[in-house]
Amino acid sequence: MLSLPLKLLPFFPEIKRIIIAYSGGLDSHVLLHTIAAMRAELTGCKFIALHINHGLNEKAGQWTTHCASQCEALDIPFANINVDAKNKTGESPEAVAREVRYQAFGEFMQPGDCLLTAHHQDDQAETLLIQLLRGAGPRGLAAMPGYSDFAEGWHARPLLNFSRDELHEYAQQIVVQNKQSLWIEDESNSDTRFDRNFLRHEIMPKLKSRFPGMATTLSRSASLCAEAAGLLVSVATDDLKQVALNDGAFSVTGLRALGEVRARNLLHQCCRDRGLPTPSAAQLQCVWNEVIGASEDREPVVSWTGGEARRYRDALFIDVPLSSHDATLSLSWKGQEVLSIPGLGRLCGESVAGQGIALWALDGKKLDIRFRQGGEKLRPVGRAGHHALKKLFQEAGIPPWLRARIPLLYADGQLLAVAGQWLAHEVAAQPGEQGVRLRWLPSG
Repeated sequence: MLSLPLKLLPFFPEIKRIIIAYSGGLDSHVLLHTIAAMRAELTGCKFIALHINHGLNEKAGQWTTHCASQCEALDIPFANINVDAKNKTGESPEAVAREVRYQAFGEFMQPGDCLLTAHHQDDQAETLLIQLLRGAGPRGLAAMPGYSDFAEGWHARPLLNFSRDELHEYAQQIVVQNKQSLWIEDESNSDTRFDRNFLRHEIMPKLKSRFPGMATTLSRSASLCAEAAGLLVSVATDDLKQVALNDGAFSVTGLRALGEVRARNLLHQCCRDRGLPTPSAAQLQCVWNEVIGASEDREPVVSWTGGEARRYRDALFIDVPLSSHDATLSLSWKGQEVLSIPGLGRLCGESVAGQGIALWALDGKKLDIRFRQGGEKLRPVGRAGHHALKKLFQEAGIPPWLRARIPLLYADGQLLAVAGQWLAHEVAAQPGEQGVRLRWLPSG
């Protein structure tokens, strides 16, 4: 039996259920057998083998049945999830399958669950080589961790210190004991059109013949890259405190003072922290040159799939791409209902005393929510005379691309308020009067 250090996991005492990712292949079958043999040691934990049916192979249904029978023989509860892992044109089949697989894992997990996957030392080495060939930096070259937080619990890879040869040797022992092979041989794993399979079958054997300890050495390099990546995160976190602005933007002056390398590192980490797709090195270079490097009177934008960088004055904004919006849209409103505006946010009115828009200015009026077209004017509370909204937006430092996305409240055609910003002096509730305060909650 392989010796798995599960009890050494820092969160082991809190684990309520161990979920074994069970594809039915050799690696996961070894993991399943090993865990089954360790049950007496793992007291207090429930066990379940989880099979993900990607539906990509005509034998997928047979594999599910086979996995269920193996779990029954080992007296381990079995669960199956069917997913759609078909890739679209231009998408990597491997990447899509992995994404939907881990999404299924995450949705299945409950608080206190620990997912076990059968990644081993050779997987680590192959991943490092693939990332090197893609031009990845320290984060991409970082080792798969032995354990990490995942979904509502944790993810552990207890086989990382074992080579593929060691797992195969253990699997052969299982064959001798049971007088038959009990794992699935997926023919797609031999298809060298896939990058990982090409490395595994064509390149790795040649490298190992010349460098027998290659897998161990590359795993060590990956671990060192992980340490370097951790330092980059720490530097980015410290730098963020120096350049962050109150509205989630970053000071362009501050970013320039950091220098290009640290600024790009900060922006890369910002995207990861906000759940945005990380831009490529070339795209980050464009952000540095074309957005951060632009003069203050320009409003440049650099976009990548799932994200964009915009500049206004001395502020850099990193966010999801703007959704489409028709600024000519006009919506009826009843004054205190919650109004959802697709792609923009929610508007609601709260009853207050002595604040907001006087109730008399709304009662019996036709209320409309519109958006800036240009030329609108308003006399804000506390200001003398009417002011163009364009000037008010400029004074408030509101980026131009957001101005046509802020709701304007009209009553019988008269502009009463700019949601979240200003209300007209002539309709402001006085002390003792009932009023309605507009609350604008932008999406995100």
